[in-house]
Amino acid sequence: MKAYILKLSFKGIQPEVWRRVIIPAGATFNRLHETIQYVTNFKSYLEPYHSFCFPLEDAIITNSEELIGQKEVDGKKVKRPTRIKIDQYIEETGEMIYQYDFGDQWEIAITLEDTVDDYYFGYPTLLDGGGMAPPEDVGGPAGYMKFLEIIHEPTHPQYTSSREWAESMGYKPLNMDQINALLKNVKFKKTEWEHIHHENYIVISDKYRGSEVIDPEQVTNKDLIFDYIVSCTNLYGIVPYYKVIQIYNLQNKPKITNKDLLAIATDSRYKKQLEESNVVIKLDRFVHKSLEESKATEKLEQYVIGKPFYIPEKEELLKYKDEFYYEKTKYHRELARLLEKIERTENRPVQEMIDELVWKMRIKNYQFNITMKEFLNLFAFEDMNQVNEVTRMIFTVANTTRLWDNRGYTPKELADLSKPKQTKIVAGAKIGRNDPCHCGSGKKYKKCCGR
Repeated sequence: MKAYILKLSFKGIQPEVWRRVIIPAGATFNRLHETIQYVTNFKSYLEPYHSFCFPLEDAIITNSEELIGQKEVDGKKVKRPTRIKIDQYIEETGEMIYQYDFGDQWEIAITLEDTVDDYYFGYPTLLDGGGMAPPEDVGGPAGYMKFLEIIHEPTHPQYTSSREWAESMGYKPLNMDQINALLKNVKFKKTEWEHIHHENYIVISDKYRGSEVIDPEQVTNKDLIFDYIVSCTNLYGIVPYYKVIQIYNLQNKPKITNKDLLAIATDSRYKKQLEESNVVIKLDRFVHKSLEESKATEKLEQYVIGKPFYIPEKEELLKYKDEFYYEKTKYHRELARLLEKIERTENRPVQEMIDELVWKMRIKNYQFNITMKEFLNLFAFEDMNQVNEVTRMIFTVANTTRLWDNRGYTPKELADLSKPKQTKIVAGAKIGRNDPCHCGSGKKYKKCCGR
């Protein structure tokens, strides 16, 4: 089957964001539009979200009813994208421009890299790519570059709100396996299975689509990947596949893919072990069983939107394979020493009581007042001074405990992230124009005192 290998490159943004796709010949411009939507973080593959057009030499191909109603713009005929095929245009010129969202004015350069005759699928495939594609409605190239500055600067006043908004808009890293599964929805030709190495329509191997076989025996470090899944779930409560992959790849080699992760998550042996470890698989994320049982998954998902993930060192992270593990600080120890002097209403060790308190804080900090009241009822206090002393220490413990509400950060750490960093200046030292300003504003020197 004849097909085109196209490179799609966003114009006007850095670092470069690009995708390489292969699409069967005979695709309409609308199918090309759908393909572009699937391989980026745009959302018009779900429903018409924004208008688009392909400005060609002699025509404008668009879904904009306003432009279609004009019939002709700047001497060019305006045509609908649902019936006109890309073949003639891409073969003659080797390139074209895709314009999307006339408000944000996105432009993606489409370049024909090769024409092949050995592609046998009736839908496109993402072959390669680089960069995290922009989210919808970010304000075009200029808005996106400003957005990148904000979300990489925790002291910026719009840092939290921008991250929250971006996550709600589906702004996420490139996941080729997931995208290629979705691209099957852009089917417009019959797949020629007789030319494909497959079994029961599952691709065993293919030059372009690789293999759809998920075999855990072919995955390196299976047990370690399993440990990461469990540890991340216990640390965060909810963790998407891509974040487990990202964290694993930061700390280990060889790197893993979404397919490797799925091989573990869907293997019968590991699946049973995940269930025994209280890890539930829900769509494209791992969820702690306690959240599902209390029907709090959606509530926590909404609460953590936009918050960064705390990522400990590998040795520390893997301690969270024990779901009751937590980092004990001096405040936890001080609380224990304080409570040892107070009469208990239950015959239980103080440390066991504190461990239970911390567990409840971690998994449902939104019920902190209830948790604290229940905990205080476990002791027979002599007077209100003693109650107040213990209460203050509990608040300190809560402020230094890693919470699911904060994606593993303590409340104190999360608050400190947004504080401008004070910069110490050595006498006679020269401040670089791109260094943080010494005044503590959080701005670069050139945009603050260096102006």
